[in-house]
Amino acid sequence: MRLLAGICAAGKSSRMGFDKLSTPPSLHAPDTLLRRAITAAKGHDILVALPPDSHPYFSARRAILRPSDDFICVEQANEGLSATLKSLAQAAISGGYDGLIVMLADLPFITAAHLETLAVLFETFEGTQSVRAMSQSGRDGHPVIFPACLLPEFDRLTGDHGAQELIAKYGAKRVEMPSEAATWDMDTLEDWRQM
Repeated sequence: MRLLAGICAAGKSSRMGFDKLSTPPSLHAPDTLLRRAITAAKGHDILVALPPDSHPYFSARRAILRPSDDFICVEQANEGLSATLKSLAQAAISGGYDGLIVMLADLPFITAAHLETLAVLFETFEGTQSVRAMSQSGRDGHPVIFPACLLPEFDRLTGDHGAQELIAKYGAKRVEMPSEAATWDMDTLEDWRQM
């Protein structure tokens, strides 16, 4: 099955106070959160959702991408995550993909192996069910793979709650990951220090 890995990287990093996606977390880990997300998506077609080119973080995030990495600018990114999800869903529909992998760029420990586990289960259900990563402690997390049949409904999403209402309405098969990687996101300076 053809899956589009949509990487959500259009956010403002407002709780962090700086561009967390394009800043190396330490001297010992010179890569960036955005580069880690792109690396984790290897093996799938990738589409990175960036803020508008007028946004102060656009240039730094764009510079991280390789020439082969496709990207889109989410002009309404200030409306919240829903705007990014709408743009990624429209791209997946236009490209005739069987599903959309929604990846948050601020989950530094998601790997290609995590995505492969999700993709295998998605194919087991013949692309008819959403599949969601769950942490070892039982908390729902990301990535999530949405089937093509649900993507038109992304147009109804609003605000910064992501696609929670679609998951609540249609359900999702949950896959436990052998760590907390699915829920360990970098939202605050304390998260950053712990990384």
